[in-house]
Amino acid sequence: MANLRIKRRLTGAAGAPSSLLSGEPAYNKIDGILYIGDGSAVVPIGGAHYATAAALASESSSRTSAVSAEASRAVAAEGALGIRIDNVLTNVDATALNSLSEIVTAFQGADSTLNGAITSLATSASSALTTEVNRATAAEGVIAANLASEITNRAAADTTLQGNINTVAANLATETSARTSADSTLTSNLSSEISRATAAEGVVAANLATEITDRAAAVSAVTSSLNSEISRATAAENSLDSRLDAIEAEIDGGSF
Repeated sequence: MANLRIKRRLTGAAGAPSSLLSGEPAYNKIDGILYIGDGSAVVPIGGAHYATAAALASESSSRTSAVSAEASRAVAAEGALGIRIDNVLTNVDATALNSLSEIVTAFQGADSTLNGAITSLATSASSALTTEVNRATAAEGVIAANLASEITNRAAADTTLQGNINTVAANLATETSARTSADSTLTSNLSSEISRATAAEGVVAANLATEITDRAAAVSAVTSSLNSEISRATAAENSLDSRLDAIEAEIDGGSF
């Protein structure tokens, strides 16, 4: 089976190739469209940015319908909104507060009442403020006296605390000196023990070396004696075998 070969355009301009053989494919990476030759023309058949004429016509029809529906809805909404604005500007119901002129009249009528209420509230607030100022001033005097007493108490407590800190610092200095002396003694003792242990280890090492030499000599002597005994025993066994063969030959009566 022959391999399928596709012409490609990776750089340059978008668009179809100028010509293709019948059934020959080509891909333009610039516009993302796949083309094929039909013997007389180059036909787009797919790709990331490809859409058929039927799909474009369907999309155009759908969008036209959506625009028409939105236009109808907007016209109806604008008509309803115009009616509501007219109702706000014109007094269409004498019993309801539903027009701009009625709202202005009602506001002007309420303004006088609101002004009186504000004046009364200001008078009450001024009296309450005077009362609060007097209460706060008295409370601040009590707080100031309590603060002065607390400052005196804290100063005395700080003096006591400083004395305690000084005592702890002196004790710490004494303990530090004692620990330093003890550490020095311990270091000296440790150095002496290291020297003693090193010397003892040297003696042990020398004794071990002597013992190893002695054991090696003893093993060599035992090995030599063992070899001699093996040679002697082998010779004796050979001699016994010869004598046994001779005896067997003497007592052999033959076959029957």
